[in-house]
Amino acid sequence: MKIWIVHAFTDRLFTGNPAAVVPLERWLPDATLQAIATENRLSETAFVTPTGLKGNYQLRWFTPATEVPLCGHATLAAGAMLLSELEPGLEVVVFDTHAGALVVRATPEGYTLDLPKKQRAPWDAPGELARALGVNGFADAFVAEYANVVLESEAAVVNMKPDIAAINSIIRGPRQGMLVVTAPADEGKPYDFVSRFFAPGAGIDEDPVTGSAFADLAPYWCDRFDMESVVGYQASKRGGYMRAIQTLSSVRLLGQVAVYLRGELDPSLARLANRVDEHPEAPPRKKRRARKARQLPAIFEDPVLPGMDAPSAPANASPPPGEHLRPPTSHPAPPEAAPRIVVTGK
Repeated sequence: MKIWIVHAFTDRLFTGNPAAVVPLERWLPDATLQAIATENRLSETAFVTPTGLKGNYQLRWFTPATEVPLCGHATLAAGAMLLSELEPGLEVVVFDTHAGALVVRATPEGYTLDLPKKQRAPWDAPGELARALGVNGFADAFVAEYANVVLESEAAVVNMKPDIAAINSIIRGPRQGMLVVTAPADEGKPYDFVSRFFAPGAGIDEDPVTGSAFADLAPYWCDRFDMESVVGYQASKRGGYMRAIQTLSSVRLLGQVAVYLRGELDPSLARLANRVDEHPEAPPRKKRRARKARQLPAIFEDPVLPGMDAPSAPANASPPPGEHLRPPTSHPAPPEAAPRIVVTGK
């Protein structure tokens, strides 16, 4: 089985968001998919299987902790590997996913990914969330795919030191513990807005670059700036950029990828697919022999010197050490026989 590790939404290694891409001939058990994703220790591992139609695949995403319903950067990474290395003659690949059909296209500028556009609704974000983020308040807040809060400045987003555990307890519902924080970019920056994404509910404290979050942010900032397309920068430790264009029903993201690793998974994974939950067997060992009781040598007995009587023990005292090992000096008298009762007839 092949595996790629791809840094998505960047043209340079060690930036952007890393994802593993694993193409399969057929689906392995869910426990095996989860075990592989856990072992990879990346924010997402994308598994793809062919449907039998050219350029059409099924796609699923797993974090180290669980399967997720949508992941933008791993979809872009999977599409890029299929179009560039597995089926280089194609220009478009369509993925069947839990989130619907997702389309990745190869372009001279990189790869595009079409994500569904979610309805945006105002949100009265609680004050305890502001305290968890260490900010005074929010300029705006709304809910689409995720809960989103807007801060006044780029510096407020970049310098924020959030309480991850508090975010996980405050944000409830189907997207528990998932929060987007955004703000307009400073003047003169090569991007229009800045953001960060936290997802402790999915086992990820902070995601490096999140395509599905940009699908929430692009329509908001396009409407606010009255623009057809915007460029966003996700201000994580790794950082990454993407351009987004909104249509009536979708958001088209444009990004690049950098391949970090091309490798092979051990073929035995397929054979061991149904054994991932088993504990490893301990190596065989010989049974221990029962130890025989040893009689202590006479030197451990209490010495009695010639001409001295053995000291008498108090009435309730325990016998001296070694007493139970001495042979008896005389045999105890046998118990008296019980009297016999003879019944005679008259």
